Amino acid sequence: LYDLGRAIESELFRTHGASDTNSGEYRSKARSMAFNLRRNAALRERVRSEELTPAELCALSPDDLATDDLKRRRAQMEERATRKRTRGAMDAAFKTDRYTCGECSSKNCSYMQVNGHRDIGKNETWGSKDSQADDGRVLVRCHECGAEWNQVVL
Repeated sequence: LYDLGRAIESELFRTHGASDTNSGEYRSKARSMAFNLRRNAALRERVRSEELTPAELCALSPDDLATDDLKRRRAQMEERATRKRTRGAMDAAFKTDRYTCGECSSKNCSYMQVNGHRDIGKNETWGSKDSQADDGRVLVRCHECGAEWNQVVL
């Protein structure tokens, strides 16, 4: 393990040191690698078994060094943030009792028109004629449990 540690340090210095171990880039990468090697048993095992070389280890991004659980949580947070950004605010939604929540069976809901749920650029490029189907889709939110779903309105 001592030789492995020296090989990692040597590669880290070669790729991020730039002749100065006090550089911000070098120190940041060293801290990140040390932290993630302590926390991420799968990464540690890949390094010990030589599945991951010191050069490959030093080239990994902070996201690649993270544990699988942290990667999953980051992906979920990103998905939620993307959903919030792309659907717009539900402030413009209309209250209704026409829809029944599949989670809690409540009829206390709001809905809003969803325009452009298809890939507009793809429609323009390939000349899709079914982009008019966007007009009949609404986003419904249950006020009791917070569930959201798309509903096609005929």
